[in-house]
Amino acid sequence: MGEILVIETSIFDARILLRAIKDPDQLFWDWGPEHLDVAARWLPKKGFKILPKVFDANYKPGAVGDEGDKLITGVRGCFLRTEGEGPTPIWCEQVLELPETKDELRRVIEGNILDMSFEEEVIIEMEVPSGASYYKADEQSLKEDNDTLRKLGNILTMLSDCRDQVRQTEGPLFFKFYIPR
Repeated sequence: MGEILVIETSIFDARILLRAIKDPDQLFWDWGPEHLDVAARWLPKKGFKILPKVFDANYKPGAVGDEGDKLITGVRGCFLRTEGEGPTPIWCEQVLELPETKDELRRVIEGNILDMSFEEEVIIEMEVPSGASYYKADEQSLKEDNDTLRKLGNILTMLSDCRDQVRQTEGPLFFKFYIPR
């Protein structure tokens, strides 16, 4: 079991969201903390600006100052909430309306973004705390990680499409999402 995607909303908006999505089983996704940490560092190398920040447990809106950070803070797409050990980035639904976010999600869904260098970094990340890793960087792991990343891309795209659809028929739909760590 890894880290999951948590979606927070009001009961009213949850009813509308689930009615539009129809199958809540489509919303399940999880990835281990090592994968998330590697994705936060690795995806910018592939030209991603926003998704790496979704994976970064230490992202502080407005503190980075790069293009992605400016886009996110420009729409107030993320804020910090203090829970447990420290601040947690909480993502607001408006970050999903950014054309750049939609483009990144499309890229994730359409192709295999990850390659073996990602898998090798996951092994290094897993070795750091324990000194050993039972994770294998092979074609099967790579396929599973690309499928998992694609699943998250599908979920976020579904939430974005749902938001757009509901706005046209019922008005605004408000929700937040985050990956608890």
